[in-house]
Amino acid sequence: MPTDMFLEILPATKDHAALLCKIGAQFFYDAYKDVKSETDLQEYIADAFLLVKVEAEFDNPMLFFAIGYVNKIPVAYIKLRSDRTHPNLEGIANLEIERIYVDRQYWRYKFGGAMMNYAIEYARQNKFDCLWLGVWQENNRAISFYKNAGFEIFGTKKFYVGSEENNDFVMRLMLS
Repeated sequence: MPTDMFLEILPATKDHAALLCKIGAQFFYDAYKDVKSETDLQEYIADAFLLVKVEAEFDNPMLFFAIGYVNKIPVAYIKLRSDRTHPNLEGIANLEIERIYVDRQYWRYKFGGAMMNYAIEYARQNKFDCLWLGVWQENNRAISFYKNAGFEIFGTKKFYVGSEENNDFVMRLMLS
């Protein structure tokens, strides 16, 4: 890795909402443009990355965002939440990784691993016993990444990209 490719991960604030909308939409689009319809992608992005919606999420103390920068350029982000759980995790202090994305042109630098380590450390510092997430069952690259980070499949759920229903695996990493 070139020496100028250091990833600095910083917590995001409400002032970053517009940036999160921009990079969130772009990173999601780039990740799925080859396997999802343009219509469904645009419908999902228009809803998920709506500025007023993202701004409002910063008012929820159970949500947390962080952005990864290289030379002050945002190249990754993560969204964590403790305001919902999976039925199989009831009674366990758990934190969901709702989003973890890296700009496609930076994938080769393994910044996803740095973002995951940040999420794990955040969860431990905040006394969570488990991290969990949903991942599209056909996203073998992501499934492999999560398994390499220690996650295991423990269930399934539905996820919609526009009008397209997707089957997701639900994966967890026990921290204690």
